Amino acid sequence: MRADHFTHYDSFQEALTGFTTLCRDYELKVGLSHAMEAMELCDHGFAKDQLTFQYALKSLYCTCEEEFEAFDYCFRTFWNKKKHKYNHTMSKSKTQTNAAKTNKASLVMAGFNPNGKQEEPKEEAKNVSGASRIEALKKTDFTHVSKMDSELLDQLAEQLLRQLNHRLKRKMSVSKTGPIDLRKTIRKNVSRGEDIIDLIKKNRKQDKYRIILLLDVSGSMDKYSFFLLKFIWSLKSHLKNIEAFVFSTNLIRITEFINQDQIDNAMADLTLNAHNWSGGTKIGECLKDFNDQYAKRILNGKSITIVLSDGLDDGNPGLMRSEIEKIKMRTSKLVWLNPLKGTKGYEPTAQGMQAALPYLDTFQSAHNLESLLELENILAHA
Repeated sequence: MRADHFTHYDSFQEALTGFTTLCRDYELKVGLSHAMEAMELCDHGFAKDQLTFQYALKSLYCTCEEEFEAFDYCFRTFWNKKKHKYNHTMSKSKTQTNAAKTNKASLVMAGFNPNGKQEEPKEEAKNVSGASRIEALKKTDFTHVSKMDSELLDQLAEQLLRQLNHRLKRKMSVSKTGPIDLRKTIRKNVSRGEDIIDLIKKNRKQDKYRIILLLDVSGSMDKYSFFLLKFIWSLKSHLKNIEAFVFSTNLIRITEFINQDQIDNAMADLTLNAHNWSGGTKIGECLKDFNDQYAKRILNGKSITIVLSDGLDDGNPGLMRSEIEKIKMRTSKLVWLNPLKGTKGYEPTAQGMQAALPYLDTFQSAHNLESLLELENILAHA
């Protein structure tokens, strides 16, 4: 779980980064550059007292008055001193004198470790290493994620999906008007002669798209399917209108399971009900079941269908081709995410992949967290 109080961090710089992350969670448009600018303010003495510190950060982190309430809440939550004190100063002798008299929280805020010594460059290197570890984890193939890093990956995915959700909401709210309404414009400006001053625009209603996810859980996908399923569950917690299925030798609808609030419960129920896990792969037959049972009801011009599979099909490639074509005809956009595409030198030579390629709007990788987050542009209207 992310730390939401400054005393949970080992340095003032880390605490500022943590505070910036908290502000992003509350939809403030801030990033690492804001944390760096905040450090510069503190170096110039703006952190000597809490009120000055709050006003200084607010001037950096808020772009309009509507954001003040969210910022003030984040500031109170994160920087509430209670019995702790903080003193940010660049004076080595003064800080070393005060360090022996202050508690750990004060030293963290000042950028010093608890033994009263000024932080060495290795501490800065440690911070950079931590950031580098997160960046590296985003790029790590799911098959190479260790058990130790698995929990951190879950937390990182949740945080990044929350940010993605906020960005998608902003994209949806940026353009609230559509093309110019010529008739209304002329009527409003008719008394002004030939000069048209006010342009009246038509209201444009944003289309809501339904997302259909088809996840391959066959044996060849074992190394990826667990992470991809957790990603689908996280995606469902942030976006509406999602239908989800798993398939190998048969197709199973899992929408009701991913709707659960706790992923542990969802995974447990899926284990009991999805008997096709780690089996063979008959993609064509499973897509036929999907078309026969669900496609007419859930696919239309406002649906995006995403298949997550390596395309290694044990069935008839002709059946695969005909069924994927049916899906293409009924959906607005057909996307195929293949974990193997992230492998160096990969070529889509498998029969199933060859059959599907001509009908795909998008063919991308799904081997790490970074590749999955590239779905943002596809989901912009979801």
